[in-house]
Amino acid sequence: MNPQATHLIFYYPFSFRQYHFEKLQRTLKQHQYFHFQIEQSEFHESLYGSDVVISHDLLTQFFYPFIEEKLLNAETSLVHFNRYSKSFSLLGEMKTKIETIPFTIHSADINLCPFGIGIVAIRVQLHELTDITSALSFAHYFRVLQPKIDEELGATYTVDGIPFENSEQILMKKLAPFLDKFFVDYSYLEKTIDKMPFFEDERMYVSAFMQVDQQVEIDEELLYRAGQLNGRDEDGKPYISSTNEQFIKDFVTEHCYDRWADQFYMMTTLQGHIHLTNYKEKKLAKCISNFHSTTYYTVLIHYFYKLMLLKLAFEHSELKFSKDKDIVEELIEQITKFASRYYFSEVSVRSEGKEITQFFRKVFQLDEKYKEIKETLDELYRVQEDRSADRLNQLLFILTVFSMISGIYGMNLVIEKLGEPISLSSIQGFTLFEWIAFILMVGGLTISIFLIFNQMYNLLSSYFNRRRRKQQQ
Repeated sequence: MNPQATHLIFYYPFSFRQYHFEKLQRTLKQHQYFHFQIEQSEFHESLYGSDVVISHDLLTQFFYPFIEEKLLNAETSLVHFNRYSKSFSLLGEMKTKIETIPFTIHSADINLCPFGIGIVAIRVQLHELTDITSALSFAHYFRVLQPKIDEELGATYTVDGIPFENSEQILMKKLAPFLDKFFVDYSYLEKTIDKMPFFEDERMYVSAFMQVDQQVEIDEELLYRAGQLNGRDEDGKPYISSTNEQFIKDFVTEHCYDRWADQFYMMTTLQGHIHLTNYKEKKLAKCISNFHSTTYYTVLIHYFYKLMLLKLAFEHSELKFSKDKDIVEELIEQITKFASRYYFSEVSVRSEGKEITQFFRKVFQLDEKYKEIKETLDELYRVQEDRSADRLNQLLFILTVFSMISGIYGMNLVIEKLGEPISLSSIQGFTLFEWIAFILMVGGLTISIFLIFNQMYNLLSSYFNRRRRKQQQ
């Protein structure tokens, strides 16, 4: 098996501070990242590698207008997907104890998405004469940012003549050394948390286009290995993570889009979105073009959906139940805006686009996550509203009792005797009923003053907390 065209895109998610959105844009431009606009094709030629031509007409006609406006808008805004791209053309190689795999990093995109979600897309192409097993092995290792367990260990990298221990170092030291300065500081949640606490198992999502020899049959075993990114085992032989034929068959049936079988397949899993084909050169060029255009944005929008829902799930899980009413209101506002502006069941006008969307929604469990988060936040807000109402009712009850008793006794029993100048002897000479009226008057005034200052404190505290969170987010 010999893929003559192996293109990979690795998606690295991060959360950036929206308060510094304009500063981040200026920093990107200072590091030669340009704002990507589809009509400026002269800037795009070096982003994808040689002989890759992108059809921008197809791209603009693939998505519904309400999605296209947000994905491909020429203006930069916090409500749009702002793509900044830079060409690198860096030669590198990955070394394991089994093999050395040469590759080229063509370019990187830094996508500044709504709600402070960022996604870095790293475009890599493997050199020719790299077989399918080595390609899967490369994807398996490169997506791991910081190897920790045995199956992740064993790969080192050299890029542009510089050695790196893992792919995160390549990103943070070579491709975007400025980026971590803009990451959200989650310390305001009063807990030691990683910079990306809702980033699943610290592995990048992979989108890959792999061509195999025309004589090779793309069978269920190969599709399963592609979907699971199963490369080589410890002995250097092709690895497959299941020995159960029925399990493999069921997995492929659930995750494989086979509209163009038996020469072209798509596998959509939690690890990646993989295209496998044995097309000839003529059809191959069109498929690679689609991979870097319509497929790229399809993966981007659905990965954004997943990250946004994970972000909301994380943030509401860290709430302090009795205190964070303001944050609950902000989260409800966010999920409402997210649902109304971005979260659509269909994003493409093409039938194949609609069908692929259903695979992403099912694999990422988007509908289940959205429903769970929405119901949890609504229930949390309702309970907090009930508690606030109970506290208010208790205070109103106390004030009503004071008012009722004061009305019975009549506060005028003592008010006339408290005229200026106040005489201590007049207070000492109060009768029993006058003392009761005096105590009720002082108590009522004290409670009223306390409520006024408490309400003012809560309003000011809420205002400054919102400003502080906005600067941190």
